[in-house]
Amino acid sequence: MQITVEKANACKRVIRAEVPAELVATKLAEGFRDINKQVQFPGFRKGKAPRQMLEKRFGQDVVNDVRQTLADDVVRQAVDEHALKLLGQAELIEADDLKTGSPAKLTLEAEVYPEFELPNYKGLELKRETPKPADHEVYAVMRSEQVQKGELKPVEGPAAKGHLLRGSVKVTCGDETLLAQRRGLIEVGYGFVAGLVPKKGDKALVGAKAGETVTLDATLPADFPREDFRGKDATIEIEVVDISTFDGPSIEEVAKQRGYESEDAWREDVRGKLQSSKEADLDRAIEEQALKKVADATTMDLPEKFSQRKARELVQQQAFRMYQAGQTEEDVRVFLDENKDKGVEEVKAMLKRAFVTDAIARAERLVVTEEDINREINALAERVQRPADEIRTQFMQDGTLSGMREEMKTAKVLKLLRDKAKYV
Repeated sequence: MQITVEKANACKRVIRAEVPAELVATKLAEGFRDINKQVQFPGFRKGKAPRQMLEKRFGQDVVNDVRQTLADDVVRQAVDEHALKLLGQAELIEADDLKTGSPAKLTLEAEVYPEFELPNYKGLELKRETPKPADHEVYAVMRSEQVQKGELKPVEGPAAKGHLLRGSVKVTCGDETLLAQRRGLIEVGYGFVAGLVPKKGDKALVGAKAGETVTLDATLPADFPREDFRGKDATIEIEVVDISTFDGPSIEEVAKQRGYESEDAWREDVRGKLQSSKEADLDRAIEEQALKKVADATTMDLPEKFSQRKARELVQQQAFRMYQAGQTEEDVRVFLDENKDKGVEEVKAMLKRAFVTDAIARAERLVVTEEDINREINALAERVQRPADEIRTQFMQDGTLSGMREEMKTAKVLKLLRDKAKYV
């Protein structure tokens, strides 16, 4: 076959092929011969029906199958001869009628891997702050465990200092919701709500009553995780469910029960664990910062149709993250339903990062092995207390396994960017 490839744009190729008459005849003959082996007409032995009878009954079906077979052959030859890196399947957009004794022309469109040059991705200059757990964060961990060791007794009337208020909390800044938590416990009079300091201080929730909604003002701190919100005014809204008082061991007693010499020893251990957690969170933030920096410095066009298909795959990738975080199957199912038509433009920004990630992985020869996959599934199975084989089967059925593989490859690239960065 004679094949030409035209560059329609940076991501699209038009493949034109002229199929010789002899090849068309051979493929049609093979198609009718295969049909003849499968059917039997009255008065004829199986496989002995005349060609004219087969053409009358199955002609269009055979022609359609042969046309697709030829199109597949054209694509394979084009990939081999022109080193095409296809994204998805090529689409047959024009084809001559297939007739014995006549050549045929086929035209296909294929989207290809975008052509772009990676900017320098090693030695990126990034900011790295030193995370330090705040005293109120340490206290919150210890207080939470203390509460689990005792009993909560209902309180009638307004809340007073030292009471525990159960309610749903929402923190907003402008039109954006920064936190939404259902039925959490808040200590009245401690001076912190959802990790923020209300402008009313330790008097913020004094006097609150069950069934009412309390609205508080706060300023987001200088170390707030999202830099674009630091120093801005925020609103804390608490829907009060009930109020109770704690009856149980002191924090010092809980520390001794846990095997610590003193409350201070337990406090320092909690502080160390929070420090490790904050450093892990910071690592992830730095990795995202590094990838964004590389993506922003990369110029590329993105394929339209592939963008739509990839949008669905990226949603599946996010679904895997939700499984990792321990969210329920119902939550994941709702997420998949709500995001099945996610905007393509938003996805294009994600795709650009994905193409950059893939290019770095290929440049650095970073691959995800079956051993990597098995290790991650086993770890996940242990966390959610389910058989590993069951999780693997589920991921294969709902498409999450491919998302998992991409997520693990991305993690290797992000770690490389972080390790190779220069911190200022």
